[in-house]
Amino acid sequence: MHSMTGYGAAAGKVGRGRLYVEIKTVNHRYCEISLKLPPRMGALEGPLRECLKDRFQRGRVECYFRELEPVFGKTELTLDLDLALGYQKALGKLQKALRIKGPADPLQVTGLDHFVRAHEPEGDYLTVWSAIRRLVEKAARNTQAMRTKEGSHLLRDQKKRLKQLAGFLQRMERRFYANRKNYRQNHGADHAETNEALDKMDIAEELTRLQSHTQQYAHTLAGRDPAGRKLDFLIQEMHREINTVGAKAADTKISSHVVEAKSLLESLREQVQN
Repeated sequence: MHSMTGYGAAAGKVGRGRLYVEIKTVNHRYCEISLKLPPRMGALEGPLRECLKDRFQRGRVECYFRELEPVFGKTELTLDLDLALGYQKALGKLQKALRIKGPADPLQVTGLDHFVRAHEPEGDYLTVWSAIRRLVEKAARNTQAMRTKEGSHLLRDQKKRLKQLAGFLQRMERRFYANRKNYRQNHGADHAETNEALDKMDIAEELTRLQSHTQQYAHTLAGRDPAGRKLDFLIQEMHREINTVGAKAADTKISSHVVEAKSLLESLREQVQN
């Protein structure tokens, strides 16, 4: 059993730089991939989606990229000296015309960014896809490890709650048959009105189906296939049966057990949806 909630990250050398990959997963009915890539990495979107879909069957998967060091080399600075000298000459003429004393410093007027350009080397990220994929797969493994660890906790808790539910069903069954026996003794075993009343309060069929559902639930928990949807369906069926039991039983003790059972089912549902 795997939780849908997970987190994993990986960083490593790609090309001439270093890349950081982060993956987060949360609950979702289907598999939804959300990529947060720098615009220049847009070409990676297709391969990334395929890679992530191969590793996550369900859940919302967010994948975030950041270049710790530029993949295609460090940023290069270029100086436009001719432009700076032209500004200085023009400022000198302006100062002379306006009779302003002092050095003609273009940096004070325009700022350094007018004369120095930062250029980041460009390249095709698909040419380094194999290295990027290894990082993504490592981050995915780390995410799955967290999902598996949390899933094992959920599994233990599910088994515990399922055992408690089975206990409530057994107590309901014992109470029901004891009530039926007492009712026959007090109102006449063969009286038509007695049989009609007992038929209205009969919850044997619902209890049998509930016990069958709990057995199917336990069997599904023991399997190795993704089972969230099947478990959710079984919980819905058990909710329906337990509501019928509560409506038909006409017994405060059974009603108390019904409340406890419904509380357990709600807890199971919340866990299954994750």
